[in-house]
Amino acid sequence: MHVVIVGAGEVGWYLAQRLGAEGHDVVVIEQNEAIASAIGAQLDVQVVVGNATLPSTMKAARIDRADLLAGVTQNDEVNLIASLLAKEAGVAQTVVRIQTEELRGEGGARLREIMRADVVIDPDADTADEIMALTQASGADEVYQMSGGDLLVLGCTIGEGATLAGSTLAEIGASFEPDWRFLFGALTRDGETVIPRGDQRLEAGDHVRVLTNRQSRNEILELLGASHQRAKRVMVLGGGAVGTRVAERLEADGADVVLVEHDIERARVLSEKLPRVTVVQGDIEDTDMLSEESITDKDLVIAATGDDAANVLACAFAATGRNTFTVAVIHRLSLLPLVRQFGIDAALSPRTASANAVLRHVRGGTASVATFLESDIEVDEIEIEANSEADGAVVAELHLPHSIVLGAVIRPGQAGRIVRGNTILHAGDNVVVFARPDSLPALRKAFTCVADHR
Repeated sequence: MHVVIVGAGEVGWYLAQRLGAEGHDVVVIEQNEAIASAIGAQLDVQVVVGNATLPSTMKAARIDRADLLAGVTQNDEVNLIASLLAKEAGVAQTVVRIQTEELRGEGGARLREIMRADVVIDPDADTADEIMALTQASGADEVYQMSGGDLLVLGCTIGEGATLAGSTLAEIGASFEPDWRFLFGALTRDGETVIPRGDQRLEAGDHVRVLTNRQSRNEILELLGASHQRAKRVMVLGGGAVGTRVAERLEADGADVVLVEHDIERARVLSEKLPRVTVVQGDIEDTDMLSEESITDKDLVIAATGDDAANVLACAFAATGRNTFTVAVIHRLSLLPLVRQFGIDAALSPRTASANAVLRHVRGGTASVATFLESDIEVDEIEIEANSEADGAVVAELHLPHSIVLGAVIRPGQAGRIVRGNTILHAGDNVVVFARPDSLPALRKAFTCVADHR
């Protein structure tokens, strides 16, 4: 697939990295020469330096051969014009990042129609959604919905004294026979992530990603020693687009919310917009102010300013509280080691939230995609086609690479079920899969109609 990505910011860079590793023909258009040079040196993609609103730049990116264009710069107008140029060149699918609320809403509907944008994404809204998902699975540091939300991928660190710590996956599976309600799809230990097999023994401190159904989420978190109380007292640091959305939604859910915003005028506007939220004007790096607002006594602290370092430091201060769960929004992945070192519970990035939305459209036939900040393993939901190798196959006899594990099968009209070795797959099934990007072609080959490979 030939994919043109407009903008090499955090979302564009992440997309280029993912799609390039998967073997797609990727061209990145970037106007900043230094950024263009850096991405060209680090990733195996073609880079075109120029303005994506110019036909000559699009021509250099071979837009006439593209299957998809993703306009993900921070300039809405550039993204929309790039979409129009791509459509004029015959590109089937365009995904456009739009952050201006008016352009995303009814008022911008006609403009979006003229520019022929197929899919609109908003990193701030996507990040807010991810934060809210965390608040509903207390104790998890990652939550991704699959199968329309019936199945969840939960990420968490195994706690000291956890019930499942010290057991192998085979032992755990045997203890839950015959009704498996969860499956371990990835395990990270000492910075290395693997797709675990039956002989893998769980240890306290391991970070695991578990596929389960919505009803069993609290049970598995308790077994892993990662359960946490539901947040009633919340502090949100930063009154930007993400923080405002989260504060408003948490208050609507019944939480007592304090929102800290540095800008005086913005704080005044927010106090009028959110009358049931306590809005405090202050600097989140001012520990005296945070102490006065009892940050360490909160159940949940979310740092969502545009300053990564301030978010990390404020969460580190909040993490000294005995029962405070902390979430930091970060843009620079180089700060991730500090997140773990300072005891911060969860880190989110707009790059994964929006990139996952784009990847769903890059991957024809994929209903859901979840990628992670610290691992190249991802989770995909893929439909089995009639007459494919997988159609009618027993899972244990389906010869797939070891870097793939089938997690659950979803049949029309039925709830998702964890895959077993004796599970028989059928055309029309959606299968949730843990895989590395370089193994996805083998997976598609097994799931796609034989006629498509002739």
